[in-house]
Amino acid sequence: MSLPDSRIQQEKELIGQLFADKKGRTAKAIFFITLKAAPVWLVPVVIARIIDLGDEETPSVSELLLYVSIGAFLYLQNLPAAIAYMNNLVHITRGIGQDLRIKICKQLQALSLCYHSRNSVGSLHTKAIRDIEILEQMPKLVIEQGYTFLFGITVSSIAIAYRKPEALIFFAVVVPVAAIISGIFRKRMSNSVNDYRKSMEGMSTHLNEMVSLLPVTRAHGLEEHQLRNVTTGIVGVFKKGVRFDKLTQLFAATSWVALGVMQILFLGGSMYACFQGEITVGDVVMFNSFFVTLSNSLSNFLVVVPQVFQTRESLDSVIEILRAPDLETNNGKPTFPNIRGSFRFENVSFSYGEANTPVIADLSLEVPPGTSLAITGPSGSGKSTLLSLVIGFIHPVQGKVLLDGKNIAEMDLRSYRRSVGVVSQDPVFFSGSIRENVAYGNESLSDEKIWNALQQAHAHEFVESLPQGLNTRIGIEGTRLSGGQMQRLAIARAIVRAPQVLILDEATSALDTESERHVQAALENVMQGRTTFIVAHRISTVENADRVAILEAGHLVACDTPQNLLKSDNFFSRALKSSQAAD
Repeated sequence: MSLPDSRIQQEKELIGQLFADKKGRTAKAIFFITLKAAPVWLVPVVIARIIDLGDEETPSVSELLLYVSIGAFLYLQNLPAAIAYMNNLVHITRGIGQDLRIKICKQLQALSLCYHSRNSVGSLHTKAIRDIEILEQMPKLVIEQGYTFLFGITVSSIAIAYRKPEALIFFAVVVPVAAIISGIFRKRMSNSVNDYRKSMEGMSTHLNEMVSLLPVTRAHGLEEHQLRNVTTGIVGVFKKGVRFDKLTQLFAATSWVALGVMQILFLGGSMYACFQGEITVGDVVMFNSFFVTLSNSLSNFLVVVPQVFQTRESLDSVIEILRAPDLETNNGKPTFPNIRGSFRFENVSFSYGEANTPVIADLSLEVPPGTSLAITGPSGSGKSTLLSLVIGFIHPVQGKVLLDGKNIAEMDLRSYRRSVGVVSQDPVFFSGSIRENVAYGNESLSDEKIWNALQQAHAHEFVESLPQGLNTRIGIEGTRLSGGQMQRLAIARAIVRAPQVLILDEATSALDTESERHVQAALENVMQGRTTFIVAHRISTVENADRVAILEAGHLVACDTPQNLLKSDNFFSRALKSSQAAD
């Protein structure tokens, strides 16, 4: 299948999914907009008959009243039809937005962390917010412009064919002319709207980076440098937007002129036929009303063509996420019934993307359950990558990671991760209470268990001193807490999960001496009886581990007890001696 065909097929499939449960409302919306549009297309017929009554030798008052009543009814029914139409339309449009946002959120949860590392938050926000807002208008464009145009052509063609078939020639010319104009602008508008969408995503990325880097920017006096970067993105959006708007206006003006000229020619032809006695004055009024309405309808349809291109770009933008192949698939895989925490790495190698040099190379290692393994080595040696392999964020390109004798790449990782506790260098908190943050994912947790976890994490004293205790709101990302307090809350959050596997990733590196003492004591409590992986630059954090693994350039160069490693020259022994000398 060629690329364009594949793109069209994906678009059709997504549209089909979005409308699958909205067929009833769509049918109702089409029915009611038909009634709503009835005056536009049927009243000219009524008016023509009323005018022609004036030319009859014995005008019929009863017939006049009939046509007047019909015309009045057509207008009066427009109001309830419009209300019913909008009621169904808003459920369709808002339903599409709701369904797409849910789909995207589910997909973002399923996509691997490698995917998220390659795509900026700003770009994903644009897809989830702006693109979906555009797609919400898709049913309105299709029904109000596409369907009403086709309905109008059908009604007017039947009426004119009945009165004067020859006049259909003018109507037959209108559509090809519109198609030619649209064809001339199609590719340029498609490219322009694509450029505009990408520039919007780029600007969104720059804005997100500016906000997240604000403390670093201000600390180094780089406000002007950062502003130049953001301004470049904003100016890019401006230029792309101006180009697209100019193209849209040129397209609209060209369409309007072409249809206006054809309208005048049609009116002249109709009057000439009237002069010849082939049609009545009423027919002229009716034909011209039809042509004017049809021209306006077609003109409106052509005006929204740029919106159609925007809609298609937004559709493809959403499909980029929904069809992204980098998924973590768990459904249907066997689960871990109980986790003991026994790990074995068998000739594991891993590299990112197309990189030729592996980050982890032919690593074999065994970690018995309930023991602690510290992972050390110079920067870039593969420590964080090894932790990602342990959690299952990534999988080996060669070799296997076995948990309790089972290849984790073949298992439902959700059943494993429920038994994992992670404490990282920069713990993330949301703008909620301490209770909500500690019990994250398990809101039914009792206060007793939360306080017990806080006590084990050496966090109960400062929580008790807070104005509202567990109900104290800690602010977005814990901005009302010190670094040590945040780390101890993160440890408590790990404890309440009763993890069998504990991941400590630079858990004390950003702390002062006093805070480190509290956190280190808390970690020693938590590590008891749990399989623990520790990555830390501070030797004090790793010297009490059962074993220490030393990585260099992705290779495991040594793995032994701290006491045995101190007997030889290696990264760990040198680092410990440097630490002792500094003290």
